[in-house]
Amino acid sequence: MVGMRSVERSSTPNPEAAKVMRACLDLVEQLVRQSENVTAGEVETTLSVLERAVLEVDDETAATTALAASLRNAIARLQSLRTEIATK
Repeated sequence: MVGMRSVERSSTPNPEAAKVMRACLDLVEQLVRQSENVTAGEVETTLSVLERAVLEVDDETAATTALAASLRNAIARLQSLRTEIATK
């Protein structure tokens, strides 16, 4: 949510970044809704999408810095989840 707010409040809005962030949030929300049945494959797919999103969106401007940081935070959490699923 921090990333979405920063994209929306930026002095130089980046509509493409907002679309990418919304799509990434939707993917993560879907995983949360089915949290008890999430598979390692679903986590891997979501990780791949988020990692590509960071590369696409991060143009190292103020408009995308917080967005990229939010995506990286989500990636770190998903990597932890992947590890947790693998040890079960």
